[in-house]
Amino acid sequence: MGVTRLRGLPPGFAAGFTRGPLTARSLDPDAAGRALAEALGAPDAEVVRLKQVHGARVLTFEEPPRERRNTLFGDGDAVLTRVQNVLLAVASADCVPIVLVDPDSDWIAAVHAGWRGTAARVLDAALDALERRGVRVAGLSAAFGPSISGERYEVGPEVVTALRAAYRGVAVPADSVRVGDADRAFVDVAAFNAAALRARGIRAERMATSALCTRATIDLPSWRRDEAATGRILTGIVRLPG
Repeated sequence: MGVTRLRGLPPGFAAGFTRGPLTARSLDPDAAGRALAEALGAPDAEVVRLKQVHGARVLTFEEPPRERRNTLFGDGDAVLTRVQNVLLAVASADCVPIVLVDPDSDWIAAVHAGWRGTAARVLDAALDALERRGVRVAGLSAAFGPSISGERYEVGPEVVTALRAAYRGVAVPADSVRVGDADRAFVDVAAFNAAALRARGIRAERMATSALCTRATIDLPSWRRDEAATGRILTGIVRLPG
């Protein structure tokens, strides 16, 4: 199992109350969660994961943390908290992991955005949930973990149709969808999510993207490359105690 810290983090990350995000890869999500917690300086944190369903349901974790617990919290693809010493983590193996922090209110979030969740606007659902809790969305910082790149993610026309319909009126870069063989196309799912953040007023300097492509990086899990034999990446964020 390896652990990688994401670089070039925007404001709000690596501040006193939160460190991250960080990616751990493993066949064992509990072991990866504990590795994340150790590397983020929160070895006793409760690690909260979701049963991800490729939708847009957002859950909020508000319970007192339990030391060194690994909690599968419920069905959903985004989770929020402002509780200290709780590590929010999402699992991926080509999908787009995104973590968010508001340094003013201490809210943090972790979002899992595959193409279906992206078409369902799961990231916007998380932003809406934060906004209802008093967060000024434009003041958020976001970091993207490794995902499959647009150069290597070839999909059918139904994926392109769903994404274009969902993001009608959003300024998604033209090269986020490129022509493939026959009726297929190459799609940059991360770019759709970055466009959603910009549309909500989050400036580019408050976003960090990952240069790592899961399919092209042999020691990263990739469902497209390895199918059922692959592990998972956990990408997470935690508010440190104190």
